[in-house]
Amino acid sequence: MELSDFVRLLKYQNPHSEVWWDASPTVYAGFRKLLLGRYPQCTSFIEQILPKFWRDTPSGVSGATTNPKLVARALLEHAHMNQDWVQALDPDLPAAGRARQLYDRLIVEGARLLHPLWASSDRRVGWLSAQVDTTQLHSTELMVARGLELARLAPNVMVKVPGSQHGYGAIEQLVAQGCSVNNTLCFSVSQCAAAVAAIARGRLLARENQVDTSSAQYVVSFMIGRFGDEPQFDQQARRCGITLTQADKRWAELAVYQGLQALLQRWQTPVRLLLCSLRVDTDEHDQAFSWHLERTGADTIVYTMTPDIIEFLVQRQASGKPVVPASGRWRIPEQVMSKLLCIPYFTDAYFENTLDAAAFEQQPAFITARSEACTAHGQLQAFVEGFARQELDATPMPGSLLQACLTGARP
Repeated sequence: MELSDFVRLLKYQNPHSEVWWDASPTVYAGFRKLLLGRYPQCTSFIEQILPKFWRDTPSGVSGATTNPKLVARALLEHAHMNQDWVQALDPDLPAAGRARQLYDRLIVEGARLLHPLWASSDRRVGWLSAQVDTTQLHSTELMVARGLELARLAPNVMVKVPGSQHGYGAIEQLVAQGCSVNNTLCFSVSQCAAAVAAIARGRLLARENQVDTSSAQYVVSFMIGRFGDEPQFDQQARRCGITLTQADKRWAELAVYQGLQALLQRWQTPVRLLLCSLRVDTDEHDQAFSWHLERTGADTIVYTMTPDIIEFLVQRQASGKPVVPASGRWRIPEQVMSKLLCIPYFTDAYFENTLDAAAFEQQPAFITARSEACTAHGQLQAFVEGFARQELDATPMPGSLLQACLTGARP
């Protein structure tokens, strides 16, 4: 049996593995058209990995994940296409309320596009992951309320909750009410253990209250590329007298990934690992490669792939050197591990129970990712405020205002 592409090889090894679209589904069709025009020699491969109508296929994307940054980008970069949505917002609401309406509208539209796949697969695939407000990080009550709002937008919405102490309280309550959940902003084995425990408690409560969880899905999102990219990693290493190479950082990410997979297998849980923030590197010959794809995949996994990552797969396919997932676990070199084990940033992530729940949100990469999500909320609010002012003036929104929104500056 010839398996010539990444996704089919992945699913052949682990039937429960998936690849999701890491962007708003509303930009999916446009990107697919762009790739088909750019790589006509790979038409068959592109049509396999990006099926036209999100149909159930063994070689295509089967879900989507969003976050405030992705939603803001989809809305702001295509502001002309979303003008009717903005004009329909409730003018009596404050800007924050209208921004939330706009966010929800994009979630509803994305879930609608995926719903036929969700229905035809008996709710197995076709989920859209939608994130609660990270500005509410310290309130379990508010995150639960927002999570239930998102879950009610469409039956195939999976609620995305940050891996903080209060976030795990919210996950437990959402699972208890039958929601599918995605634990995001995960950077450590300790967080993954907390997520699995919260989901287990929620499922127990659901069973006690006769809430059906038979179709619910649960994932923990390890932001693998963000882990190694965080400047604190280098800074702590230098304080220990260690200089980290790019390869050292990638090995560190793989080590944490393997620790997460080992924990999930040990607990025999329905929770799957989702790998996001994938990176592409280049070697000394300027050839592109991705350890995040080529050295993972031996265990059941969900990948979320941005348009850039999917184009990387197409480019490699076009060159006759398709990307292949790992068929077994890579051994981390001893000399690399000896360096990594001297750095608290790594050991806090790699070992279970090294962080207590209160410390999860103090992890440097967590702080960076959360800050970006909060900035995206601000961008949407700035956009609706600016649009309202332009409406009052009866003049079109200038490019400078849109650019201000995209960069996070206040207009």
